[in-house]
Amino acid sequence: MKRNITDVLRRGLDTTIANWPVIVLRIAESLVFAAIAIAGILAAIVPAIVAAGLSADEVMNSADPGGAVVEWLVGHLMLFVWIFALAFIVLGVMIAIHSFVEGGSARIYVDGERAAAKRTGTVRDDLRVFTFDRWLAGGAASWWQIFWVYNLAWSVTLMLVLVPLIITIILMLAISDTVGRVIVGCSGVALAILILIPTGIVTSIWCKKAITICVSRAVSAREALRQGWREFRADLGRHLAVAVIVFVISMALNSLVSGFSVPMNISQHKFPTMALMFAPVRVIAGVIQGMIGAAISSFFLACFVSMTEER
Repeated sequence: MKRNITDVLRRGLDTTIANWPVIVLRIAESLVFAAIAIAGILAAIVPAIVAAGLSADEVMNSADPGGAVVEWLVGHLMLFVWIFALAFIVLGVMIAIHSFVEGGSARIYVDGERAAAKRTGTVRDDLRVFTFDRWLAGGAASWWQIFWVYNLAWSVTLMLVLVPLIITIILMLAISDTVGRVIVGCSGVALAILILIPTGIVTSIWCKKAITICVSRAVSAREALRQGWREFRADLGRHLAVAVIVFVISMALNSLVSGFSVPMNISQHKFPTMALMFAPVRVIAGVIQGMIGAAISSFFLACFVSMTEER
């Protein structure tokens, strides 16, 4: 039977609380992401600093600084190739890790829904099925399909955004007037952003629905996206409403936590030495926001699982 929006949110909350260790694992994922990002930045910056240091005198002492800069860029082409390749690899690793976490989390929530359908106890007790082995097995079984769910869905979105940008570049090359180029360029970027915002929201919902289908029905990435899009369109109101409500809850909670740091930011401008005193509190606020983000992500996924597993 199809649940109304209130029941979907209540079911998602019960599932999230009953299987709270999933939130802890998402927090651990954030820490891993931070470590990977720091390592990637260091791996990119160190070669760049070395290259810049070796060529700084040549640029500064050159009779033609502009030409020297161009020559430096051409001479260090491999450095930029390395930075681009490194960014591509780091992003791929992060998507793969997140796909594993999403797969394991979805497996827990799907199994919880199915277990609750066979039990007659209290709701949260019936939904409580978390074990680390179950989570690992779910991630291992579906991470590759979820990895391609993200890549395929967001590739479609980026193609929609690239079309106006490519047209803008062509028009800018065709126009000789500087003012005209600026107007066309600004208009093209604004149009791309206007396209990106709604398509990005729709793609996020589409991916979340496809992930639940991929885990629940053990189908391929393409099939999960196809079924997810069909079911999303057929039940547009509920999916959009749940997504908007979860987003509003997330913004409200994060704003509440951020509100505590506003007096600190104001006071440190008048008394710079107070920045050090307030540093621990601001770190704690950041940690709390990370925990809220992990809990909201779990809640969002649990709500979509509850709609996918309706009987």
